[in-house]
Amino acid sequence: MEPTVYTPQLGDLYLAIGICGFLFVTFTFLAFRLNKVKTKDPRRRVLLPMLSYFVALLALMGLLGSFFSSTKFPVVEVHAKHLVIDGERVPKPRRGDVRMESNTGGGLGQTVRVLLLQTRDHRTLAFPSDRYDVNGMMRQLMPPK
Repeated sequence: MEPTVYTPQLGDLYLAIGICGFLFVTFTFLAFRLNKVKTKDPRRRVLLPMLSYFVALLALMGLLGSFFSSTKFPVVEVHAKHLVIDGERVPKPRRGDVRMESNTGGGLGQTVRVLLLQTRDHRTLAFPSDRYDVNGMMRQLMPPK
């Protein structure tokens, strides 16, 4: 049987990385540029570069957070007898170690279903439905008897 590969959908994180990177570069350039402008008003000479540095710092935090989040979603291969998660071979979990849970976003966002797998070394792996095809993974992990 050919293994099925489940790749996480990370398009929104890549978009956030691009936007935050652009904002960081733009506002850092703007802060340096505004620092060299000579005006008579001392408040303007100090306040505008400071605000630009602050927005650049916020964009940098968004950039780093999105980047680190994008590294946390592994590629999963489902074989007949085992799983390969980011190159690490894991035995296929038993029926009792696979469950699907729903997580509501506090009433504001959509409900996200999460496939939870407990490995034999007692690690719990979570695969959210907004990143993976959890229904397909569940069908392969728990075939009908």
